Amino acid sequence: MNFTIKMPNKLIPFYQKELEIFKDNLQQDNLQNAWCHLERAHIIAQKYPCEHTSVHWKMLQFGIKIKSSKEVIGQIPRLLVGGVKIICWSYSIR
Repeated sequence: MNFTIKMPNKLIPFYQKELEIFKDNLQQDNLQNAWCHLERAHIIAQKYPCEHTSVHWKMLQFGIKIKSSKEVIGQIPRLLVGGVKIICWSYSIR
């Protein structure tokens, strides 16, 4: 499996903007909009293991905040697999 090491500079502002909008909506308790922007950040980050895993961590935290056992349970294996991918990737670049 090939991993892209670093998110391209041209994508970073879009990724960060989605996370900022997510955070702003979350603080305003606009949960539906917050989730939408978190999903958009997830789409941008899918090819980049660190950013992708970071978004899943935020999704887990979101699931805890809204008390959704379905979301929490769904994120745990994704975080475990994401962590394994990051570890494997780090060994492959040595």
